[in-house]
Amino acid sequence: MYFIDWSWSHRWRTGLLLLHLCVWGLVGGQIRYSVLEELEEGAQVGNVASDLGVDVADLPRRRFRLSSDTAVQYFEINLENGVIFVKRKIDREELCGKSITCFVKFEAVMDNPLELYRVQIEIVDINDNAPIFTVTRMHLSISESTLPGARFPLEGAIDPDVGTNSVRSYDLSPTEFFSLDASVSDTKRSSLGLVLTKALDREQQSQMQLTLTAFDDGRPERSGSTQIIIDIQDTNDNPPVFDKELYTVRLPENVPVDTLVIRLNATDADDGQNGYIHYSFYGLASLNMNQLFSINPDSGEIRVLGKMDFEDMSMYEIQVQAQDKGSTFMAGHCKVLVELIDLNDNTPEIRVTSISSPVREDAKPGLVIALFTVTDRDTGVNGQVHCEVSPALPFQIESKFDSYYSLVLKKQLDHEVISEYNVSIRATDGGSPPLSTVKTIVILVSDVNDNPPTFLQFPYIASSLENIIPGSPIFQVSATDSDLKENAQIRYSLLGTRVGGISVSNLLSVHPDTGQVFALQSFDYEKIQAIEFWVEARDSGTPPLKSNVNITLFIEDQNDNAPTILSPTVDDGNSVKALVPRSANTGHLICKIRAVDADSGYNAWLSYTLKEPLNTAAFRIGLHTGEIRTTRPFSESDRDEHRLIFLITDNGKPPLSTTATLYISLADNNQEKISDQKQVATSDRVLTDLNVYLIISIASILSIFLLFVVLYMFSRFLKAKRYAEGCKKTEPGPDVGGNWSYSQSHQYNLYSTVESLQGDCKTPNSCTDTQVLNNNKGMEGHTAVLVQNLLGMEQVMKVQNEQPKHPNPDWRYSASLRAGVQSSVHMEESAVLRGVPAGLEQQWPTVSSATTGE
Repeated sequence: MYFIDWSWSHRWRTGLLLLHLCVWGLVGGQIRYSVLEELEEGAQVGNVASDLGVDVADLPRRRFRLSSDTAVQYFEINLENGVIFVKRKIDREELCGKSITCFVKFEAVMDNPLELYRVQIEIVDINDNAPIFTVTRMHLSISESTLPGARFPLEGAIDPDVGTNSVRSYDLSPTEFFSLDASVSDTKRSSLGLVLTKALDREQQSQMQLTLTAFDDGRPERSGSTQIIIDIQDTNDNPPVFDKELYTVRLPENVPVDTLVIRLNATDADDGQNGYIHYSFYGLASLNMNQLFSINPDSGEIRVLGKMDFEDMSMYEIQVQAQDKGSTFMAGHCKVLVELIDLNDNTPEIRVTSISSPVREDAKPGLVIALFTVTDRDTGVNGQVHCEVSPALPFQIESKFDSYYSLVLKKQLDHEVISEYNVSIRATDGGSPPLSTVKTIVILVSDVNDNPPTFLQFPYIASSLENIIPGSPIFQVSATDSDLKENAQIRYSLLGTRVGGISVSNLLSVHPDTGQVFALQSFDYEKIQAIEFWVEARDSGTPPLKSNVNITLFIEDQNDNAPTILSPTVDDGNSVKALVPRSANTGHLICKIRAVDADSGYNAWLSYTLKEPLNTAAFRIGLHTGEIRTTRPFSESDRDEHRLIFLITDNGKPPLSTTATLYISLADNNQEKISDQKQVATSDRVLTDLNVYLIISIASILSIFLLFVVLYMFSRFLKAKRYAEGCKKTEPGPDVGGNWSYSQSHQYNLYSTVESLQGDCKTPNSCTDTQVLNNNKGMEGHTAVLVQNLLGMEQVMKVQNEQPKHPNPDWRYSASLRAGVQSSVHMEESAVLRGVPAGLEQQWPTVSSATTGE
């Protein structure tokens, strides 16, 4: 084994020597080298190829390499010459710390054949660190009364190096009062301290400064030093003293936090710690004082820490202690008396003790609704309180006795106007400035059944189609009640009225909860055109309140009736026979077909057309009059019998129709006379039978209605007169019931002569019986028209006052229209006689089938 002592001046030379001489040997496949720390990168450590006896030329082929487990590679091998060199500078203290030995271990590996060698490189320490102290100054406080021989431990120096390069000795600057006690062993455990050799005198010297130096044994030698400052403490023989024993301070309550109360000053004749005073609260009250006041332990300032309230305590007594910091401390005491000045800092407090809510809306004024108390913690004027509420509220405040008040009802309440009151009670004290408190209480107003149900519409006008399915809804009535709960629960019911002798409850029903009106029967417009009834709405209050509404239900016509032939009289097969002379001229009236439709409006507007034969040129039928006339004179070549099938169709949707057959026989003059005699005999017989019926009918109608006409004319004479005059000046128009209204003079002119009625059928032979029947019916119709005219006038007067309107425009046609269209028939007849095409003089749509009396 070789050992080489490296120095900083011979580093390179020593490195070369290590490459050749520091081979420890090859023992069991292990090589050991030794190098100094802090070598520069690239410094050679040893030639491992030479030491292992391996040819340098074989190193690349055998892939010679170094393998290490450490994260940092400190060494590397040069494959060209087999030399191991330093790859990274090594700091032994960083790598191994205070360890005595420090090795870097790795393996040298070769392949082909595989060989493994262990390599250990020892890192040798150099004296590159000087001893250092952890602090640059050490402070010691020693009382002047300390006896000689006392030992004061010191903290030693540290050196990162090891061995002789570490700390080996200490030295203290010269002093007569202290000596240094230091021992350093091989285990590097040292004991260091100052020993007092002579008694101290603070009056002669209050502080000493000494220098402590540490040395190592390295080459070169290194050292480090620190200052030791020794403070000589005085002996505590004087207590602190205050200027006064009692201090009095006046403060307003609620002063801000950190307000200065007083600054205390105590003195101590001693110096240093013996003369340094610490202030604190003293006595049993100190626990409470610490929550309200704070004291600066150094300056003696007492400041406000918490909130002080005059109402809680008007005066505070503070015990203060001043204590020095001597080893055997001494203390002095004083008392601080803090008196508080009352301020108006408390708002009035309102406490509701009793409240009666809800309050019935029918409660009488003077009712006590709530009781409450008002207190103010302040004193004097600051505690005098005045209470009030808004004058707009129906309440007022009355004072019962000291601090007790009541809230009293001032005027009547109405739940439907205001159902809830937020009553704000304001209490104000007499301070300056005054303070106030607002307390809001909620007073509910309970509902009383004082409002009847109110319908949303009055009156109701509704309509329904005829032939409606029983049980179908028609419309809905709705009422509201401004009350609440059961007082607003509405139930609907029908009132007992009759329509055409039938109770309305048999026709309609109303749902008691929803107000939905249902049809109980299928309506027939031909029997009932309008239903007027009343519905009652009743709430569930106690007692219940109710209201009624008038409802007019118009029945709308549907085309559910086919035309019916009235004249001439037809047999069971809807066939008519007529005899026409061959000498008849163009436009000769053979017969007039009269038909009626039980429907109304356009559903009853009839039209007549020939169905068979379509190509006849001898006859034609009036489209709206039903008159069958000749279109040319007959010739000898015309056959004696003609068969005409005509179709009567209404204008409904869908249209309904009826067919009838007319058999026309052509006769010479002798046959006409014989036929006329037969017709006269037949007419006399028919007239005899009808006279009885007509007399009975006319007598019944006149007896029933004449009394009504007289009474009506007596009560409505003036209005009827004005209406009659107005009707003469205006064109006919539909009334509210859908009828066409005419003036009396107009209707009288329609039936002014019997001749006009006899023009319905002028056939001298076959139509004689029909003519007589029509004449009689015309007289009866004349009387019915007079009565109906008066009734229509009354209906118009009523409509002008109430203004009901039916939504269906088909109500324009009624019996009055059908009674008056004969004038158009004569107009068409006269047009034919003049050779003018029929229908040109008709100014408005007529329902020719309605000309018969009803």
